[in-house]
Amino acid sequence: MNVILHRIPLRRDQGDDDAIAVLEYEARRAREVTLIAGHGYSSSKQNLDGLCAFLASHGFSVYSLDFPGHKLGASGGRLRSAQDLFSAMDAAVRFACERGAQTVYAMGHSMGAAAALCSAGRDRSLAGAISIATGYGRPTVLDSLAARGIVDLRSSYVDGLTLQEAAEQWQPHLDAALAQLAGRPVLFVAAERDAMIARSSVEALYERAAEPKTFVTVTSDHTFAADNSRTAVLQWLNALHPRRAAESAPPTPLIDASL
Repeated sequence: MNVILHRIPLRRDQGDDDAIAVLEYEARRAREVTLIAGHGYSSSKQNLDGLCAFLASHGFSVYSLDFPGHKLGASGGRLRSAQDLFSAMDAAVRFACERGAQTVYAMGHSMGAAAALCSAGRDRSLAGAISIATGYGRPTVLDSLAARGIVDLRSSYVDGLTLQEAAEQWQPHLDAALAQLAGRPVLFVAAERDAMIARSSVEALYERAAEPKTFVTVTSDHTFAADNSRTAVLQWLNALHPRRAAESAPPTPLIDASL
């Protein structure tokens, strides 16, 4: 499997043109299906590397991006609004399509999952979405967690919006996206040991979504939910895009962390 780092143009609503870092995972025995992956708040594309590499080894092309303003990532800049999240996802989708991608899904973890749902809702050309460890009503929950000092929301790792501010801005877009995704498949993944996003919050998001939709729970905490969703995501994609018998993939050395 080959991995290529790209820097692609980011068109912001504010009129400034920046660039974001995108890591392309070339598919092994490609199935002509592409995923655009977005990470969680204060993290980077490295947090999704295990999942992305695993999916690429099973024939799915992946473009994993660093959101603006995230200091652990390679994009730089500043996260000025939730629209920057959507613009970054849109830029990666556009780049993949320019390189020949036709069947494209938006995928993300936590904040990146909210961005993936919002981008897929607005862009009818996307085949569907994969939402890992994000829920409904996050602004209220985050304010409560911050007030009680239960978790460190890591705002010092991001130049720009706090997680609470970002969630408050994306919430109305998320409401609209759940309706706009009607008729396209969406996978919702909850992590059973998630101290940030309760299963009930993911279930509330799932209940508001239109069909077709799938809900699964994986054994994981919040931080490593993407990595531990490998089997769930692969099974969901396999059901939608099965390999022909003659194209069965050879064994892969990658270990499924959820086993």
